[in-house]
Amino acid sequence: MSNQGNHRVGDKKDGPAGAERPVVQPLLPDGPDRNGKPDIAPQVQENLEILVEACGSNLVAVVFFGSLLVGTSPTADSAADLFVVVDDYERFYRDLHARLPAARRASIMAALNRVLPPNIIYLRDPSGLRAGAKCFVIDRRDFSRSLSPESLDHFCRGRLIQRVQIVYSRTHRIRDEVEVQLESARRGAVDWVPLYLPVQFTVLEFCLRMLEVSYAKEIRPESRSRVLEVFEAQKSYFRLMYGRILKEAVADGRLRTVGERYSRVVNPRFPERLAWRVFFAKSKMRATVRWVKYMLTFDDWLDYITRKAERRTGLHLELTKAERRFPAILLWPKLFRVLGAMRAKVPSDPDRDAAGDRPENSDGGSH
Repeated sequence: MSNQGNHRVGDKKDGPAGAERPVVQPLLPDGPDRNGKPDIAPQVQENLEILVEACGSNLVAVVFFGSLLVGTSPTADSAADLFVVVDDYERFYRDLHARLPAARRASIMAALNRVLPPNIIYLRDPSGLRAGAKCFVIDRRDFSRSLSPESLDHFCRGRLIQRVQIVYSRTHRIRDEVEVQLESARRGAVDWVPLYLPVQFTVLEFCLRMLEVSYAKEIRPESRSRVLEVFEAQKSYFRLMYGRILKEAVADGRLRTVGERYSRVVNPRFPERLAWRVFFAKSKMRATVRWVKYMLTFDDWLDYITRKAERRTGLHLELTKAERRFPAILLWPKLFRVLGAMRAKVPSDPDRDAAGDRPENSDGGSH
């Protein structure tokens, strides 16, 4: 199945009428290291314990993803990335009230979460010795929709079609549910990735293009070398996972094999290409609007973004007191400087050099 392993930090059994009982004790991950400790990043384990203790039965699942998981974050200030799936937004923020950004009421945070989910909050490491965790907070319904064909944008899918690890599930049944949702997102990539590829492609060409499109459809301080680094770190996973996905797409009649390569059975027509371009344009707009929301939900967002921009671009960015006080007004020159440094490094726009724009992949019937 997936590369997520058998990591349940909590479990319970359904009651006679299907009611769910609260988690009492977490079950630590299988697969201990030589010292008998769970094979999980320390900041993930510590923040997971905080979430389980504070949220109890409102916590549905936690999915670990991102650079710390795949091994592309060598610095000490690299936070863990966690999708935190909950039943009720307002209850979640009430449970974690002491860790919310200053002057943020639970009702305000919940209202923001319902607009362009997820919210991103930062949980600090309790010991202060390492980076904490970025928590992408989303409820059960929004999480399911965000990974389905009915998703309004690519934000969640772009992150969770890569290697992930389910580090908490409230029940075995919920874990299976999350697995199905993740699988739906991965299988859905077959619908759009070939639009940005030559007529024939390999599994790894498919996966690299999938990453390039996902990164290009957001404003992110990531260079092309960063995309390649993320790809190389997951190459074995991609080969196994998407090798299976593409073979299943052949069995379903969505793709066909040409030797060791794949191609679509039917060339995409203009309306299909246009629909996906509109989807990704809307997705990029929604991702950009989310940055405004993060200013309210993410504690110390300015320092975090500054450090990340420095790591990704190599620039030294020193913020003045005035810029810190009025970032929305005074940070534009530095923003343009960062974007200028990124321009020569980011992946090219997939819509400009998409295979769908090449003569050999023009509108037509089946091959």
